[in-house]
Parts: sequence; C-alpha cells; structure tokens
Amino acid sequence: MGNVQSSLPAYYNADPTNEAYTHSLSKYVDLASSAIGAKLIKASNERFGAAANLINPSEPTSDAWVTRRHNPESDWAVVRLGSSGTIAGFDIDTRGLDGTHANQVSIQGCLASEDALVDGNGDVEGAEWTELLPRIEVSANSRHLLALWTPTTEAFNFVRLVLHPDGGVARLRIYGTFVPNRTEGECDLACVTSGARVVSASDETLGAKEALILPTKALATDSRGVRGWKTRRSRTDEHHDWAIIKLGEPGFLTRVEIDTATFDGDQPVRASIHACYTELESPERDTECFWYEIASRTELNANTCHKIDVQLNDVPFSHIKVVIHPDGGVSRVRAFGQRVAEIEKEAARECAEAAAEAVVAAEIATDSNEDQSATDDVLTNDVSEKPATPKAARSPPSARAKPQTPQKQKPMPRVESSADETSESTSLHKKSKKADKPEIRKKKAKKPESINVKPEAQFSSRAGELILSLTSPLPAKKRSRTRSRADDEESVHTVDSLGKRSRRKAKNTTN
Repeated sequence: MGNVQSSLPAYYNADPTNEAYTHSLSKYVDLASSAIGAKLIKASNERFGAAANLINPSEPTSDAWVTRRHNPESDWAVVRLGSSGTIAGFDIDTRGLDGTHANQVSIQGCLASEDALVDGNGDVEGAEWTELLPRIEVSANSRHLLALWTPTTEAFNFVRLVLHPDGGVARLRIYGTFVPNRTEGECDLACVTSGARVVSASDETLGAKEALILPTKALATDSRGVRGWKTRRSRTDEHHDWAIIKLGEPGFLTRVEIDTATFDGDQPVRASIHACYTELESPERDTECFWYEIASRTELNANTCHKIDVQLNDVPFSHIKVVIHPDGGVSRVRAFGQRVAEIEKEAARECAEAAAEAVVAAEIATDSNEDQSATDDVLTNDVSEKPATPKAARSPPSARAKPQTPQKQKPMPRVESSADETSESTSLHKKSKKADKPEIRKKKAKKPESINVKPEAQFSSRAGELILSLTSPLPAKKRSRTRSRADDEESVHTVDSLGKRSRRKAKNTTN
C-alpha cells in the first residue's frame, strides 16, 4: 500500500468540473494577490503581455502574461508573496488564452529576505528553489485548480512560475496560510496577514466576504473580490446580514473599525459587532458557544471609517461577527487587540523578574546579616581580649586626677604583752582593714559617728590613751593627736599602765 501511495502525484484536481462554488482550497487565502501586498519582482520576457497580470485579483478578461515564441529554453516570472506562508495548492488560469497558452508549467518556491535581488536567471539572492509543483500540462481557456495532498510545513515568500518553453498564463493563485506577523503590542487580529480568515457569511452576492480582512485600503477601481463585502437588497427592515471572522489568534480586543470606503448610498444603515470564544473553526458547530455584543448598533456613513471602542476588553475572544442592518456593503473590518499568548508571556516574564529580584534581595539580606555577625564577633573578641580591671583596684576620679604620695606611717610602740593580747590586737587590726575596704570604693567616705565618753570614764594615764587608740574603729589618719616616740617609750615603762592593761584584759577574759 505504501508503494502505491508513493507512486501517486503530490497533487490532485480540487475542481474537476471547473464549476464548483466551494472546494478543498476555498478555506485558504490567495498569497499571490496584489490585494494583500504581493508584487512581481522580475520576468524573463513580457513581449505580448505584462507579467504583473498574474497577481491581479480580478477575473481575467483579455489581460494575461504572454511571452514571445520559439524560446530555446524556458520563460519564468518571480513573484514575492504578500507575506510568508505555507502552500496548500495552486490555480493556474488560462481563460482568455486559446492557442497562445503555455504548453507545460512548473512552480518553485523559496524563503529569502524581502529585499533580496533576483538575477538574470531568475534566482533569488541567498536562497535555493524548492519544487512545489512538478512540470504538468495545461489546457487552453481553463482553470487548473490543483491541491497538494499535504500542505507544506515549510513557509515560503517567493515563488517562480516557469513556462515550458513559452506561451501565456492569465492568472496565478497561490493558496495557503499566512504565517502570522507576531508584532508586539496592539495589532489588527482580523487581518489576513495576522492569520485571520472569514469563516462564513449570510450572503456575498455582490461582493466577496474575503475582502473584509485584506490589509490594503479599498479603491473604487477594485474588482468585486477586492472592493468589499456586499449583500443583495432586502425588502424588510427586520432583515440583517452577517459575516463571521476567525481572528489570527485569540486576543483581548480594545477597538474595532468598520470602513465603508467606495460605498456611497449602498452602505448599511447600522452595524454591530459580536464576539465569542471557541476552539473550533466555526462557532456554528459549537453548541456551547455564546455570542457577546461588544459594540452596539452604530449608524454608518458613506465612505467613512468608523472607529468604535469595544466592551468586555478584559475577556479573550477567538471570533467576531459583523452584523449589518438591514443590508449593504462594507469594505474592511479591523479588530485591534493584544494576543492572549503575548499577555501570558509578559506575565510569565514579570513573574520571572519578580522571582529574580526576590532572590537578589534575599542574597543581599544574607550578606548584610553575615557582615553584621562578623562585626559582632569582632567586637566580642575585642571585649574578651581586653583585660578587665577589678572594681576594688579602681581609684575614685579625684584620686586619678591628683595622685597622692602615700605617707610613711610611724612605727607602733612595742608593748610587752601576753599572747592573748597579741591575738586580740591582731584580730582588731583585721577588723579595721575589713571596715576600711568598703570605704575605698566610695567617692566620699562617711563621717564616723562620734563616741560619747563620759569624762569620769576617761583614762588619765598614757596607757589608757594607747588602749583607746587600739580599740577605736577610726582610721589612724583621723585620730586627733599624733603620738610621739617619746610618749610611747614613757608609756611602756610606766608601772601603772601595765597594771591597768593587764587588769582590763583579765576582765575581758573572765567575761
């Protein structure tokens, strides 16, 4: 079975009778029409007819591309398509040519820069030709509607028609699908160059529905298929006609334009725009599809482009329906908006940028925390390495400001006493040191409380004064009278003083 299919030609006749109103190529667009921007670049010979007639959108009459006879090789014509697109089929029209038509033709295609040059052999600069239609025989005064079994997956923007060896062809149609021009921002989603297509219409007796989405402005000299969409007259005011346009891509619509150029007196009275969203080619096949009115009825004037802001511009739509009341002609319809895919792409890019900013902010915060931790560690190490000064060893500010030289204390007189007296004096001396320690921490020492001693209890001898000095809690520098060495020696050798001291010690011992 596979061998049988491989032996078949790559094309088939889409309209064997040449009388079919619709055929397998009806849903495609003529990419080689001058109405959508196609242009003849170069031809090998135009002796009896201009090659520009090949891309004329009107029906052929007596105009055709005809070359001279007796060409030893072949003639060719290079056409740049209105836009890049995939190829689905061809229409080689020889109507009006009887006896001067070409005997055999072939078609080739390539993809190159739009401003690429064509040399004298019909080759495009920087591109190689790919065979789209092999050499076939053509008949006089007939249409050859040939469809490819499988449309090309590769896009082309240049085609070359080759005549073998010479002759004439009236029209050349290249049916295919435009590769959408994905311009950023707002664009006309209802234009054929964006991938839009007219799905159906209620009537197109006087003007083709495909003219609604052409990118060029309508002219009064244009043919029926280019001037605009026009319906027949109706006899009731309740009548209305409609045309459904599938947008190039689903999008959020912002405004529409209804152009009545070249229609003066035969334009509709009013028009409205409806929109829907469906994944099917035709909304009529979707039972769950619902039409929303995005532009209410608007009065239309002759030869005027009516710009209308639409409602529900935050809802995506895939199709629009132009409704005219009651009938008439409209040259062009534009639907401006932004593609859903582009908005989703922008949202994804914004989310990615926000995530990247969050990561950078987190890294900055982490670095600042690490720097702060390092600073705290340095400060902690500095404090721990610095030796601490004991509070007891610190001197008051007055002492640090004016250091005093310690005075030499006079030696205490030697008194012969017992072991008990010696231990008692030692303990008293320790107590006096303990009492003096708190006074060192304070800036201002407390004044000692005065001891009231009765006059009759005072000792009259030098020994009594010595005992009083030893037992007194007052510091030595606060004592009222400084003892001399002579006084101490005198008190040591006094018999009365020794007796009194021994008696007092004995009294304390008995207690």
